[in-house]
Formats: sequence, C-alpha cells, structure tokens
Amino acid sequence: MENNYFRVLTIISLSVMVMFSCEDEKDDPVVTVVPAPVVTSISPAEGYPGEEATITGENFNATFSLNLIEIDTNDVSLASVIPSAGTTTSLTFTRPNVSGVGVSITANFRVRNVEDPDEKVSDSESITLLPIFDIITVAGLPKTKGGLAFDADGNLYARGQDPAEVYKITPEGEESYFGQTHWGEGEMHFGPDGYLYAAVVWGEYGIVRIPPTGGDYETYMPDTYVNNPFDFDWDSDGNMYIGTADGTIYRRSATTDEVSLLKPSGSWGSPMRLFGDDLYWYVKGAEMASENGLFKAPVPAEGDTITAGSVTQILASEDYTPSGLAIDGMGNVYLMDGWIDKDDTTGTITQQLVRVTPTGAVENVYELPTQNPNKAVWHEDKLYVAAGNQGNKIYVIYLGPDYGTGAVPQNTW
Repeated sequence: MENNYFRVLTIISLSVMVMFSCEDEKDDPVVTVVPAPVVTSISPAEGYPGEEATITGENFNATFSLNLIEIDTNDVSLASVIPSAGTTTSLTFTRPNVSGVGVSITANFRVRNVEDPDEKVSDSESITLLPIFDIITVAGLPKTKGGLAFDADGNLYARGQDPAEVYKITPEGEESYFGQTHWGEGEMHFGPDGYLYAAVVWGEYGIVRIPPTGGDYETYMPDTYVNNPFDFDWDSDGNMYIGTADGTIYRRSATTDEVSLLKPSGSWGSPMRLFGDDLYWYVKGAEMASENGLFKAPVPAEGDTITAGSVTQILASEDYTPSGLAIDGMGNVYLMDGWIDKDDTTGTITQQLVRVTPTGAVENVYELPTQNPNKAVWHEDKLYVAAGNQGNKIYVIYLGPDYGTGAVPQNTW
C-alpha cells in the first residue's frame, strides 16, 4: 500500500515537471519594431501656398492621415500639415500659407508617424515657401498711375502720371529709365510691332508709342481720330480696339488704318478690355441704374456696331470705380474700387480686389494696401496692380497657373 502511495506521488511530480517544462518552451510574444520614416526627396522643392507637393521615401504610415508633415525654421514651428493622399512610399500635401510680404522662406520639413507609440520621425529636409504677395517699388517714379505692361521677355514697364516717364524693371528686379510720353493717365500695351503704345487721354496726343529701343514717344494716332483714348488692345488680325474716357469704343483697321465707331454711347470713366472675341467694359454713374455694372459684347463684324441685343450684363453693380480691368485665362474680371469708401471713418486706406466670374459671382481675392488701386495687368501666374495716387508701388498677387489655363474655378490658398 505504501509503495502504491509513493508510486502515485512520483507520477504527479513528474507530470507537474513536464507541464512546467512545456510552458518554458513557449515562444515569447513578438514585438514589432516600427521603422522610422525616411524622406528621399520632395517635388517641387519650392512653390506657393495652395500648391501641391509630393514627398517620396519609405516607411510612411500606410494610412496617410496618420502621417504628420512638420515644417519649421531654426527650430521654430511654422505649420503642421496632414497629407491629402499617400502610400508607404509617397505623401501628397498642400503647401501652407506662411510666407511674409515678398519673402521666400527656406525651411525644414520632416514626417512623423503619429500612430507609432514612439512617434518616430524622419530626418529633416529642405523646402522653400514662396510668398503670394509682393511689392515692387519703382524708385524713378513719384506714383504708378500711367499703366503697366510686359514685353515678350517678361520685363515690366511702369509709367508715371506727371512726369509720364516709363521705367523698365527686369525679372531680376533691375530698374532703368526707358522713355516718356506727354501725360500718364491711360493704359500701356506692347503692340505686334514691338513698340510700347500708351494712351495719353488728355490733350491732342491720343495714342503715342515708344520705339523698342526706348526714348521719347512718337505720334501714332492723334486725338482728332479718337477723343480721350483711355484703353486699347489688338485682336489676332492686328485690328486695334480703343475705349475712351467717356465710354465709347472704336476700332482701327489693320489694313486701312480707318477708325470706326463700335459703341456710340457710354459713361465717363468706363475702362475697357478685349478678351478673346468679346469686348468688356464697366460702367458707373449712369443715369439709369440698370446701365451700371460689368458688361460684355461680341466684337462686331466689319461695318457693324455693338447693339443692345448683343450686350450681356455680367454684374449689376456700381460698387466699384475701376480705372482699369484685368482678365485672366478663365474670363474672370478683376475689379477694385478706385477710392476709399466715403463712409469709412477708421482712416483705413485699403481696398478689396475682387474677381467677377463669367456667371457674375463676386469673390474677394486680396485686400490691397492702397486707397487708389489703379491699372492692373495679368502676367503669367500673377496679377500686377499699380498703387495709383498713393505712391510708386506695384502690388503683385500670385493667383496660380490654373487661372491662366482655366483649369479650376477658384484659388485654394
């Protein structure tokens, strides 16, 4: 009996030993090590707010929203951006608006995996953030009221009012005297022949031009042909269209040089623009309220005139007093009130630049730091606006390539 007892006890002991031995042989839990994100490149390395950029690399979180793109300069945080799309090797994000006036910021960025308990982060790489707003100062002019124009090489030309001297500013910012006209009030444009044409508005000078080499102006179309020309442009056939200070519109034939009246009536101070096959103009102060606003009409055939039936009113409003129009590649018209609101008692001297879409919707674009924004011209991806009576400044607003190509309905910054 005693032997049986010891035999049972031995069996139990061996069973316990075997059980614990089996447990000791079990594998430890597997600990997954999350590798740190690695950035190999960014494209493009520089750009404007609202533009997309793509970061390539490896070890990004497969859920793109769990990656955080951190941008800083000198260890000072500028922005943190969540990607809009991505994979483990690529992240797409929209550049934030962090640049100052006319200042490009060279910063650093890195990618952080926010799902990882340790929030592993990549090494820093360089990124350049370009400004959406810049100011050009024309040292040679007391005020920039006489029109803006660009030549084929991207040089900017600005004219004063009195004196009506014209200065050339290269893309690198170098300024030099180019020529002069008698009085600077109307618009300037480069013609198909390479001459710089300018409307003088007042007096008997009409439209004059400066040769491509610069210097004094020469007579082109005296005031006896068109009274008080204010703006003008050419179509693809070389015909010139002239808007006058009293709101009438003329056409000068490229083949005969004869001038014909297209729009026989208007309102004083109505700026005009040619865009595609349409003529645009803005009216304020008409006797009938329905005659105020932004209008367009197809360019009439030779021998015809603009009729009431051919006119489309884009915007019914006289809230603006523009002394110039600018039209982008989508057909949006840019307007700004030429004078500060008469009811403003704050001393503010800013004016709102607005964009009127082809359907008549009004969008605020930028608040300009001037009381009298004047002529405006679209060039590549930017809108250039003369400060007018408030000094010798030209304001530059980056609007993006889509406005030149007509790809999107509005800016994203």
